[in-house]
Amino acid sequence: MAAVVFGSSPVGAQESQAYVYDAHGRLSSVHRDTPSSSIVTAYALDGADNRAERASGPTMMAVWEAENLPHVVGFAEADGWAANINQPQHYMTYGPYAPDVPAGSRVAVWRMMVDWVDVSGSATAIRLDVYDATAGEALATGYLSHASWRAPWTYQWVEVPFQMDASRAGHLIEFRTWFIPIAHVRVDKVGYR
Repeated sequence: MAAVVFGSSPVGAQESQAYVYDAHGRLSSVHRDTPSSSIVTAYALDGADNRAERASGPTMMAVWEAENLPHVVGFAEADGWAANINQPQHYMTYGPYAPDVPAGSRVAVWRMMVDWVDVSGSATAIRLDVYDATAGEALATGYLSHASWRAPWTYQWVEVPFQMDASRAGHLIEFRTWFIPIAHVRVDKVGYR
């Protein structure tokens, strides 16, 4: 998983920015949320790790509300789907079995929060994956520990880059959230760009 560290800072009363870094600590994207929109600026690096490109657009080109996706564990809560330490380990969300994910380099995106933060915690709290249900294989997987979170009860963007090969055209793609019962977790929405 390339983007595992995030942070957020207030910009205005109703606006926030969240910064996503790759596994090497390099800025990979900035999310800017307002009450009416969510925009991401993504950065690409060249072979020498120099910032080579910058592109801005909607955070997600396709999005699904977590409470409307299939789930094995959890419950509806506020504006999302949640699970707590009383739930067994299993999928909080899976699906939506999207047959029309365009070929190319893509990024799966989750908007989620946890109830407490342990900056020294290395135990995995959530496993995220992009799964080709037609072929029965994972395209990308990411793990979040408690050290990944910056603030309790605050939504953060989580990204998992993946490659959608042209040979997978028409395949049913899932964006799955595997829950591990060490925290209260809420997923607001899931999508890709």
